[in-house]
Amino acid sequence: MPRKPNPAIRRRILDEAEHLIHLRGFNRTSLEEIARRCGMSKANVLHHFVSKEELGLAVLDAKIADYRQKRVDGCCRMRDPEAALDRLFADAAGFQRRNGCRAGCLVGNIALEMSDLSEAFRKRTSEFFSHWEREFARSLRDNGGGSMDARAVSEAVIALYEGAVMLARSRRDAGVLLRVGRVARGLLAEAKTAAAGRLNGLHGGFKQPKTEKRRS
Repeated sequence: MPRKPNPAIRRRILDEAEHLIHLRGFNRTSLEEIARRCGMSKANVLHHFVSKEELGLAVLDAKIADYRQKRVDGCCRMRDPEAALDRLFADAAGFQRRNGCRAGCLVGNIALEMSDLSEAFRKRTSEFFSHWEREFARSLRDNGGGSMDARAVSEAVIALYEGAVMLARSRRDAGVLLRVGRVARGLLAEAKTAAAGRLNGLHGGFKQPKTEKRRS
């Protein structure tokens, strides 16, 4: 009877694989190196994950679940979208400062590296960013942004965030995230003001038709 995978060993493999993939990327990380860091053979790694791709997707799934719980869903549930943006960018700046602005966002890294090479990786990252966009757009509509293009604003915020993480990594400067966070907040404020202006214009442009007085 085949030996069943050990959950504790599987968890250790995932942790070591995540560390290496986050720092080096999927293609530059080998199963042999993961096995060495775990203190086991490559065959033992493959007993728990039948291929490198399966292991990489498991790492990605675990990181996506972690990001959704700790970053995305919590911010999107806040009733003040501006405060949510402040928290999102400030938390990221703090994290990047603590780790020396290395590695960046694993999901973003994988999206850039693997989207043209593996449809499975592309779909996973696309689903994550789509979930983030939908949830933040819903938060905008539910909290005073009903007449703005919430989807476009949400996409712009995500693009600013991911771009800021990449730039902070390249420059080794976590302050990029704080500066770009202020721009994201300003973008949101401008979108709200423009939407309110359009709404007021619609209301202001409507005139009650005059009724002629009947002659006696």
